[in-house]
Amino acid sequence: MACYTDEDKKNLVVRLNRIAGQINGLSKMINDDRECIDVLNQIVSTQAALRGVWKQVVRGHLQHCVSDALKQNKNGDEIINELVEHIDKLR
Repeated sequence: MACYTDEDKKNLVVRLNRIAGQINGLSKMINDDRECIDVLNQIVSTQAALRGVWKQVVRGHLQHCVSDALKQNKNGDEIINELVEHIDKLR
């Protein structure tokens, strides 16, 4: 069961490539002895970007995988429990 449209996949890959650039930038900042606060700000920015990707993936999962399972009466409780367990890992 596909959770993403081709457009969703394209957007996710673009965002992840941007995040990879941020990670590489962090390494460069460390190697260049940049100010700690600048490095910390870049880390926070990278975490926010990852949260955005996470939200987009969760949205796709809810809109497609969970919704389809509930409509078809297939493993609805199981798929919801799986997502709840994942969300619990965020703590």
